[in-house]
Amino acid sequence: MKTHVGRIEKLISELCPDGVEFRALGRLCGFGKVGADKKTKEGQKHALLLNYMDVVRNQFISKDILKMKVTATDAQFESCDIKRGDVFITPTSETKEDIGISAVAVENIHNAVYSYHVMRLRPHKSNYTTSCYIAYLFESDELQKQIQKAATGITRFGLTKSKWSRLEIPIPPLPIQSEIVKTLDTFRELEAELEAELEAELEARKKQYEYYRDKLLNFNELDGG
Repeated sequence: MKTHVGRIEKLISELCPDGVEFRALGRLCGFGKVGADKKTKEGQKHALLLNYMDVVRNQFISKDILKMKVTATDAQFESCDIKRGDVFITPTSETKEDIGISAVAVENIHNAVYSYHVMRLRPHKSNYTTSCYIAYLFESDELQKQIQKAATGITRFGLTKSKWSRLEIPIPPLPIQSEIVKTLDTFRELEAELEAELEAELEARKKQYEYYRDKLLNFNELDGG
């Protein structure tokens, strides 16, 4: 991992000798219109719905994770569509810390719309690497501090679109974005592998415990009965 970091630092010194440029989020992305609701209405076409928990539970959005079915108008199919590289975030939450959870669409998803509980960011210059980079930025402490400072509410917190638009984010040249995304993807993959190994180990230990528990507490067997 030090190699990756060293490569990124070298690229920054070469491509950004005066420092990385910061831009307002609204200069980089368009904000989607209010999404569809979770209802089925006569006279409307059936659609898959990307909902709040889909964004919370997944780093990447593909058709196979969309399970909820609703109906939508022709206008909603056009304005609330899902394209590869779209970044979806949670715009509100009961706690400020859960605002801005992000996920990226990995493909164009036909006959699908997003819920009004999520917000779509679509980069003005379509580039999948930039989309993944922006999604990772939403996990960073620096951007989260901006979001939590700007959030308002009582029982549910959120930001107005104008506040979202004014959030300042670092935008290095594409080669640096690409290297950052690859590095963070590698960490994510390692984390997933470790979690899978730990789950398997825990399951094995659980079965071992159950075996010895039942054996040691079965006095008929211990007595040879």
